[in-house]
Amino acid sequence: MTHIMNFAASTTSRSNRMKEYQVEVITFDGDSQTVYVEARNEEEASDRAADMVGNADYTMVYEIA
Repeated sequence: MTHIMNFAASTTSRSNRMKEYQVEVITFDGDSQTVYVEARNEEEASDRAADMVGNADYTMVYEIA
């Protein structure tokens, strides 16, 4: 799975508090699914969303302000 990050509104914040993220998951079949997850950072959000959708090729992560 390819990991694309730094699309978040606040990428400089590195606290351990939970934030809500919108993650677009693109599958190997070319399908796209948008999911919402709570995570501590963009990488964790990407991993959680990929696990939820399955067959993930890559993700695009957006922090919800």
